[in-house]
Amino acid sequence: MPYLREAWYLAAWAEEIKPGELFHRTLLDEPVVFYRLRSGAIAALHDRCPHRFVPLHLGKLENDIIQCAYHGLQFDCSGKCVHNPHGSSKAAATRPYAVVERDGLVWIWMGESAEAKLELVPDFSHMSGLPETAGSQGYLWTECNYKLVADNVMDLSHADFLHADSVGGGAFTAARQHVEEMGDAVHITWECRHDKAPPIYDQFLAVPGQPVQFRTEVRWRAPGIMNLDITITPCGGGPLQALQTHNAHIVTPETATTTHYFFWLTRQFHMEDAQINAHRHTAMMRAFSTEDKPMLCEQQRAMGTDDLFSLRPVLLPSDAGAVRARRKLEQRIRDEQAAKASRPSIEAAQRPTTQTAT
Repeated sequence: MPYLREAWYLAAWAEEIKPGELFHRTLLDEPVVFYRLRSGAIAALHDRCPHRFVPLHLGKLENDIIQCAYHGLQFDCSGKCVHNPHGSSKAAATRPYAVVERDGLVWIWMGESAEAKLELVPDFSHMSGLPETAGSQGYLWTECNYKLVADNVMDLSHADFLHADSVGGGAFTAARQHVEEMGDAVHITWECRHDKAPPIYDQFLAVPGQPVQFRTEVRWRAPGIMNLDITITPCGGGPLQALQTHNAHIVTPETATTTHYFFWLTRQFHMEDAQINAHRHTAMMRAFSTEDKPMLCEQQRAMGTDDLFSLRPVLLPSDAGAVRARRKLEQRIRDEQAAKASRPSIEAAQRPTTQTAT
């Protein structure tokens, strides 16, 4: 399955990679081992010894060096074999990956370009700077293609049916949707006046059950990074009475049919209340794990492919944003593959020609 490779993917929460330990995760069908250097920086290598292809995470870490558990070859953070107890180590090396730790997130560059583009690392400082009592993070390994998880976030009309007792309530279906493409990004906005806020929010209004102005915005960017902001304002009320949440839903493919799904929930109301934080996290985790995840897994099994458009789906107006994002992502993958395919011929054309004397 083709992936967009010249891009930053979320590999892990920073707290998952602990000092002195080896952490492994498969990303884009490639096994990767992560570890912290003594400096605290994170290193990442292809998780396979070039000798007999044993996973390096089964070995041991000492003084920033990984020793393979099978025959003892040792590798530094550049992937170079720095010690081979059996002889020469010149030919032994494993691939290193560019890694950046920022805002409590660990990003990995999966492309082949010589230099990762640090200016493209996503910025979540507006969320990481909030108190711990105003946000929470979660992870779900999900048995479906990563694009299905993205579709699920970008078409929130499903919430009125799949999550009717929590984050639904009819507001998404009733909302007017506006979709806008901004460069490589897709922005989707829903706005409406509704009889009451969704149950998970209504309880926190000054007067529960009152009519509200409901606004939701999803901002998607490749390969699968989504910011989801919700603002619920009592009708006739001002910004100070509004409930606001800023959330992130980020998907990284493990394989063609399995996904690493990361979510980050933050809010701008009752920010110091740890009990509300725990309640909201539990409710959202329950919705994701017992409602979204089973539905997505069954959807993947029923489809039997990652190519949605090959099945000729009946599209609804609410699909507009997700469809644009899919087409934008697939075009970038095609462009990247075309550029890679043309590279050998370009390099050949640039080589000096050799003439033989006659």
